[in-house]
Formats: sequence, C-alpha cells, structure tokens
Amino acid sequence: MVSAVRLHQAVLAAALLVPALVFGAAAWWNRADVLRGGTDAVERTTSVMHEHVAKVFETADLILDRAEDHLRGLPPGAAPGPGTSEFLSQMKAPLDHIVSIWVSDASGQVLAGSQAWDRSVSIADREFFRVHRDQPDLGTHVSGVFSGRATTVASFAISRRRSDAAGGFAGVIHVSFSPAYFSGFFAEAAPPFAHSAGLFRADGAILAKEPGAAAGIDWLGPESPVLRRIAQQPARGQLEDVSSLDGQDRIYAYRKVGKWPVYVAFGTNTQSLLGRWRANLVAFGVVAGAAALTLLAVAWLALRQARAAEAAEAALRREAAARAAAEARQAAEARFRAVFESRAVGMSVFDLNAGTTLIANDRLLEMTGSTRALFAAGRWDWRKVTPPEQLRRDEVAVAQALRQGWWDPYEKEYLLPDGGRLPVRISSAPMPGEPGLVVVLVQDISEQRAAELRRDLLMREVDHRAKNALATARAALRLTQAATLEAFVREVDGRIGALAQALLLLSTTQWTGVDLRMLVEGELKPFLGQARRPGEPTAVLSGPPAMIAATAVQPLAMAVHELATNATKYGALSGRDGRLTLTWTTGGGRLRLVWQERGGPPVVAPSVGGFGTRVLRATVTHQLGGALSLDWDPAGLTCMIDLPMSRVLAGDAPADPVLSRIAELS
Repeated sequence: MVSAVRLHQAVLAAALLVPALVFGAAAWWNRADVLRGGTDAVERTTSVMHEHVAKVFETADLILDRAEDHLRGLPPGAAPGPGTSEFLSQMKAPLDHIVSIWVSDASGQVLAGSQAWDRSVSIADREFFRVHRDQPDLGTHVSGVFSGRATTVASFAISRRRSDAAGGFAGVIHVSFSPAYFSGFFAEAAPPFAHSAGLFRADGAILAKEPGAAAGIDWLGPESPVLRRIAQQPARGQLEDVSSLDGQDRIYAYRKVGKWPVYVAFGTNTQSLLGRWRANLVAFGVVAGAAALTLLAVAWLALRQARAAEAAEAALRREAAARAAAEARQAAEARFRAVFESRAVGMSVFDLNAGTTLIANDRLLEMTGSTRALFAAGRWDWRKVTPPEQLRRDEVAVAQALRQGWWDPYEKEYLLPDGGRLPVRISSAPMPGEPGLVVVLVQDISEQRAAELRRDLLMREVDHRAKNALATARAALRLTQAATLEAFVREVDGRIGALAQALLLLSTTQWTGVDLRMLVEGELKPFLGQARRPGEPTAVLSGPPAMIAATAVQPLAMAVHELATNATKYGALSGRDGRLTLTWTTGGGRLRLVWQERGGPPVVAPSVGGFGTRVLRATVTHQLGGALSLDWDPAGLTCMIDLPMSRVLAGDAPADPVLSRIAELS
C-alpha cells in the first residue's frame, strides 16, 4: 500500500505537470485557431477587393465602348472637338473613382478630354500610347502608374487603340484611375490588423497599394512569392511566404480581375496574428499558473500534515473537500440563477418523468403571453400554448430525453393570446446532479424566419427578372435579320441596348415604374432640344406626366426603339429636314400615343413585315393588351398605339405580388 507521504509527493508533481500539459494543449489549439481565423479574413477581404475592382474595370470597359460609339457617330472626316469633350465630361461626372477620360490622335496630340488641358502637351511618350501604336491587335491595355499632365494626379490608364477607315493607327482612347482611390477602398475593407493590400499587373507593375510601401518600390520583382505562385495558379490562390518588398512573413491570397492581366492581393503579417496568440498565452499562463500555485499550496500543506499525522491529514482533507464542494455548488447555483434570470432567452426546468415545468423565467412567460402570477397559480401549461398539430414534436423530444438525458434541438410555435404564433427553437441540457430534470432553452426565431422568407422572395424575383431579360435578348438574336455581319451586330446591339436602358431606368426607381417622357427621351435624345446638332432632324415630345408600370416598361421601350430605328434608317430622322412628333394623351381609361413623321424620304409600305414590325405588334397587342395602327402615308409614317391604362400605368396596373410581399417583410 502506497503511503500517504508518497501519494502526496505524486500529487505535488502532478500539480506542476498537469497545468503545464493543459497550458501546452490550449496554446497549440489557440495558435491554430488564430491562424485559421486570419486566413479566413484574408480570403474574405481578397474577395471583397476583387469584386470591387472588377466592377470598376467593367465600368471602364463600358466607358471605352461608349466613347468608341460616339466617335464612330461623328461625320466622316470630322475630328473630335468640344462636343466630344462635353460627352466625355458628362460620362465622367457621376464617377468619382475616375480621374479623367481622353481621346488622342496618331501623333499623341490630345483632341478631346473630360476636363481642360494644355493643347501643346503630347502623350506620345506614354507607355499605353506606344504599345497601341506598335501592337495593333493588343485590345484593351492597363498601363503602369504615371503622373497626369493635365490633372497632376498619380494615375494609371485603361486604354484602347483608335483605327482609321483603312485600319491604320489613329490614336488612343484612355480612362485614367487614381491609385489613391483603390488604396482608400482597400484600407476600408481591411480587417483591423497589420496587413498589405495591392493591385498589380501580371508583369509585376504595382498599380495601387495599402499601406504605402517603401519609397521607389513600384514593381514586384521575379523573386516575389506572389508572382511565383501566379505562374503556377493563374486564376487565384493562397500562400504563406516572406514578402519580397519588406521581408515580412505573411499569409497571402490573390485573384485575377476578370479578363484583364491584373490581380488583387491581400496579406496579413503572420507575426501580427501571432501577437494576438501571445496575448492569449499570457491569459492562459495566468490561469495555469494560478491553478498550479493553488495545487502546489494545497499539496504542500497536505504533505506537511501527512508527515505530522496521517490521521489528522485525512480529516483535514475530508473537511477541505467538503468545503470546496459546498462552495462549488453554491457558485454553480449562483451562476445558474444569474443565467436563468437573464432575458436573453426563455428558460425553464422540466421534469421528464412528470411532464411538468417546475420553474420558468420571465422571458419564457412573456414569449407565451403569460405572467408570473398565472404560473404561480398553476395555470400555465406548455401543452396549452402549443398548437395541437405540433404536440407530437414535444412528445418525441421528451421520449428522446428520457433515453439519453437531453433532446436534439427542434423548432415549433407558441400560440399567443392575440391569435398569432411565435416560432421558437427549443434545446435542452441535463440538470447536473438531478436525474430526470433538464434545463430547457427557448429561442425566439421570428426574425430569422422573416429573413429567410425575404431571401427566398428576393431570389425568386431576381430569377424572374433575369429570365425575362435573357428571353428578350435571345429573341433579338434569333429573329434579327441583316445583310451583313456588321448590320446584324448593329441591329442586335441597338435592341439589347434598349432593353438594358429600360432595366437601368427601372433599377433607379426600385422597380416602381418609369416616367414615360424619360423612357422616350432615352431613344430620341440626339434629336431633342440642345442635344440636337445643326442640320440634324428634329424630334418633339408632348404629353402629360405618365408613370409607366414596371411590368410594361420593357415592352414599351422595345416598341419605341423599333419605331426610332426605322425612322433613323428610312424615315423622318434619316434626313436633315425631317421632323418627328410624338404625343400622348390619357383619358377614358386609355393611354394613346401618336408617332408622326414628316419631311423624310417618301414612305413606301413594306410588302412583308420584318422583325421590327413583329416586335411592335407583339409588344403592343400581346404583352400590353393594346391596339396598333400603322399608316404608311408617302409623306411620312403615322403610328397610333392605344393601350389600356389598367395594364401600363403604375397607379392602375396590378401590383407585382413578389415585390409587394418583400416590402411588407422589410
């Protein structure tokens, strides 16, 4: 038999060994957890940066498209001038992240820009100008960082080559962005720990960085661990390595930005993350040290007493154990009471054998529409506040708890005094030292249910809108006929452009509707008021305010686009003396539009209706439930569209049930 002295010597050793082992295990687990959390934060931040930069670059692509369309629309031989500068300025105005937009000729002379510039300054020495001049098939190019001569702002450019009629080099169109804009966004998106964020080209040229690196460092050299990993995994990746810029050990993630040879990367300093871990180690060490000291003190005292008298030591040990148990029980009861009386969740103590609730906190009584007085009087019963069809769930849970001591969490509803129902999630835990009793936790999940319903409704609405838009675009592609590929592209581009413009107008009003005048002006803007240039045909609009319902905007926009396209090709808008008058009236439950062309080439009625005519008839008669009349008078086409207000006006058309339901839940 081991003597008491030897036993207490073993306890003394264990008082040092066990806390040390616990401390080591906790330290190892916490280090892995801190690094794992930091890696997840790096991935999330990189995803946010990638999504934002991709959208900005897509915006630049659209601006370059619109600038090219504008230049192609200039008279043959005409050079870009003040009108082009005004056009570029209007495109740039709402886009704070864009520094400037420029058009230059083949010599590098700037012909038009979104702001004033010194006309004696050339950009022939710019990198993006030289590469477009020397590489005709380059496409869209992203330049390195330079200092703008007109803006004096550090910038980088997204550019395209201009070609003349013979395919020769005619200059460059470029959009300038400020690296400071991207650095500011990266700073806002970054988690609150030491990090490094960057935007750079595939060749290593740094476009933007946050925080600023050492002065003069604007390239990632071939020794860069990120560039080496990109060579192996071009689309996206993650790595842990030493930075080639500042020698810091970092966890990196990177992603390629769309079709461009550009990447975003985000990294966090490993030592910064481990700093949090070391701070945790201090807390763990304090707890482990306190535990070790306590155990050492108790063991040393017990050892001394054992040496003096084993009998006295045994009695003292029993007394200390009893006192510790009582204190622990009192402390546990106090902690349980504090948690039980909190209002975070509903709580109760349930007797599995009797099927009764012994105690319940105020939060649970409030959730079931009851009071403390009713519970004290024995007039509260969980069966009475549960819908009859859901009692089976409770019975299954009780049976499971009788077998294993608790039940798996499940969801049900409580009946409320006003007739409503409250969705809840119910879980349990065995009551320590009390066989047959469980602590029941009741969580109100009404907000979660509402959020799930809003999510499902929004997904249905997005799916519906996307299918409609894709179906219309598919019809335009399938049914458009043209003699040449260029004509086919132009026809399809115009129709899809009209569809996109309608969707854009709807998005600005949260799909509540679009003003009819605004819808029509989108198609006829070049021929209206101050937008009309001397010698061009004229369009005049007249009619009362009318808000077109969201369900009618797309069909009506397509109809107006077909009329405008026909007038531009063959009708009044094709000649300098042409005049188009579009008027609309409301009354008698009808919206009537009259499209009248005069002053154009003599009109000849088509022998066979083309796609445009079919679109007109399909949208007006089938989609909008109206009537269409086409008068092919040699003096000019007159088109009359008669629509029911109940189908097309926002105040009269039936409400979209999905959007209405989303509004109610919000």
